[in-house]
Amino acid sequence: MSQNKNIKIIGARENNLKNITLEIPRNKITCLVGVSGSGKSSVAYNVIYSEGQRQFLESVSTYAARLLKRTQRPDVDDVVNLSPTISIDQKQLRGSPRSTVGTATEVYTYLRLLFSRFGSVPNLSAGHFSFNNPKGACLKCKGVGLEFTIDPNTILDFNKSLAEDAVVHNNYKSGSRYYNIIKSSGKIDVNKKIKDYTKEELDFLLYTPRVELSNQDQGFIQRFSHEGIITRMIKRAGDLRGTSNRKEKTDKPYLVQQACSECHGGRLKKEILLSKINGKNIGEFSNMEIRKLTDEIRDLKIPEAKELLTRILETLTCLTDVKLAYLSINRSLDTLSGGEAQRLKLAREMGNNLIEMVYILDEPTSGLHSHDCENIVKIIKNLRDKDNTIITIEHDEKIMRVADYLIELGPHAGKNGGHIVASGTVNEFLNNKNSVTGKYLGNSGLLQINKTNRTPTGYLEVKNANVNNLQNVNCRVPLGVLCVFTGVSGSGKSSLLIDVFANKFRDKVIVIDQKSMTGTARGNSATYIGIFDKIRDIFAKVNNVSKSIFSFNSSGACPDCKGLGYKKIDMHFMGDVTVKCETCSCRRYKAETLAHKYKGKDIGEVLNMTGEEALTFFDGEQIKHKLEVLSKVGLGYLELGQSHDTLSGGETQRLRLASQLHKKGEIYILDEPTSGLHFADIERLIKLLNELVENGNSVLVIEHNLNLIRNADWIIDLGPGGGNEGGKIVVEGTPAMVGSSLVSFTGKYLKEII
Repeated sequence: MSQNKNIKIIGARENNLKNITLEIPRNKITCLVGVSGSGKSSVAYNVIYSEGQRQFLESVSTYAARLLKRTQRPDVDDVVNLSPTISIDQKQLRGSPRSTVGTATEVYTYLRLLFSRFGSVPNLSAGHFSFNNPKGACLKCKGVGLEFTIDPNTILDFNKSLAEDAVVHNNYKSGSRYYNIIKSSGKIDVNKKIKDYTKEELDFLLYTPRVELSNQDQGFIQRFSHEGIITRMIKRAGDLRGTSNRKEKTDKPYLVQQACSECHGGRLKKEILLSKINGKNIGEFSNMEIRKLTDEIRDLKIPEAKELLTRILETLTCLTDVKLAYLSINRSLDTLSGGEAQRLKLAREMGNNLIEMVYILDEPTSGLHSHDCENIVKIIKNLRDKDNTIITIEHDEKIMRVADYLIELGPHAGKNGGHIVASGTVNEFLNNKNSVTGKYLGNSGLLQINKTNRTPTGYLEVKNANVNNLQNVNCRVPLGVLCVFTGVSGSGKSSLLIDVFANKFRDKVIVIDQKSMTGTARGNSATYIGIFDKIRDIFAKVNNVSKSIFSFNSSGACPDCKGLGYKKIDMHFMGDVTVKCETCSCRRYKAETLAHKYKGKDIGEVLNMTGEEALTFFDGEQIKHKLEVLSKVGLGYLELGQSHDTLSGGETQRLRLASQLHKKGEIYILDEPTSGLHFADIERLIKLLNELVENGNSVLVIEHNLNLIRNADWIIDLGPGGGNEGGKIVVEGTPAMVGSSLVSFTGKYLKEII
């Protein structure tokens, strides 16, 4: 490497980094590789991105700096030859249902301008075409474009009475507050079967608006209010802040979203939607798939709008290039997956002509089928060829093999990681005995674990599924095996398995997705897997004191940092500074609490142990069993006190899996469990999923990773394309059967490795 152009990192100590020094070539593609938790993100984000942002923003005036999010200096001796950094990560794009693909990319902004100038209804401003503006927003759906409905058959058992729990929603069980209100109203006989209700009685139970009622059964006047069950649930679901976690669990199984009956999904008032261009209103343009919208815009013949139409087409082309053509620009950001969100950010960057920037990408192929990855590779190469530096955290073999340079961190995760294991080209990695990555790159057969296919023990059927883009799909889902759902992005995998199958058989399934945990910095690994309570019991018993003092959320917490172990200092126009609490030295507890020991360790020292360290420290079978499960899912490197807000999506999913592994005879549904996993981690995961099946469970997986797919007993491949071009079962069968298919994109790539 040329020594004068390298980015040089000297003495990096962020998180688990062991005072490392490394060089990254400029204007090249560099992949940071290594097992999960080895320190890749610490190098990419905590050091390079953070320092690039900090140095750039120091050149901004203090007035402007107050308006920008600042970062503190990372724990590193020096970083030289660094340019401003741009992060393209997988964090969910923040937003409510009002933030859309169109607003995020400004396509909708351009469309509003187009309709305000050239629409068929004159004297309408761009503000009239905004669904976030009272001038334009549909009065019924408030500009969201959707409304909720509930089928009474899903919430009522018509062959039961209310006293027999005819309402399946827990809020209306016999003896509950809402049940007692209905009973006290005197309007309904709670012992009468629902099927025998008059229309008036059923309307009162389900649809009546809020009414004030009273009775004198207790010898005095009682006043209370009643609202129809469905009326109340729809009102709760229509809260513009979105559904809460509690409502997700209690209400979501019964709610069905459909286009608003007033604006038909156009989000705007009827009179605004009368304005048309080429016979279509702005809502119809916005609800088209991007591939079709591109054709519509290209066909518009408005000479005065040439520049405006060109800008729209440029952005739509970028979205198509990152394989998002199956979306509509009216699609809400909060419905996008992490991979889709990242590709949307990538599309936004493709439109600029900056050079000598440092782009940091976090698994850019995540959530992508092998068929779609080829285009992402081209985009990354194009960014590099514009004289930019690309640093990507990556586990995908295709990206590794096109990279100019690889740097492997490890050798293991957590405390046992943070070292530079190897660096060089792919060929140099193949010959490096220290490189775990090189071992797998050189021998793909290591990940062929299942040699035979198991026979299903039974089936559960889905008939005429038509949610989202599904085209009346009939599917027999096999039980007692490892079954993988495959297909290109947007082909209908999640719609079929999660929206339809999991909802229909919700009493039988355990869904383990990659949604961020709702916990704060106070939620930790030990609490989640259910051992922190037992650990506090042990400390209390051995020291003959109250259990509560060993909670950093209670009386035992350090009074200065309130049990967080650190303080965040607002530096006004500079970045917030996080400093260790001097009172407790980052140990979260009062000195009196830390004076109590178990086997020579205080509670703070125990929380700093990794799962693997704690496994040899504790004797109790219950604690040891939970810690063994943590290691099984590849998270033995996590510290017991590690907070939820520091976990990646993949770590979150595996932690959820660890908390559910004790169940037998269950149907596990996992959504892309290989996300964020190295080859070695995937090998461990495949063995774990096989163990689950051998123990009598069924495992259903949505997956793009070919190494997991080839180890399936059965594959259900959807497509053939995404969006309106998908929604059908293309082929199903064993990996060998799918690999021999001439019509399956999955089969084409699977054939190469089986």
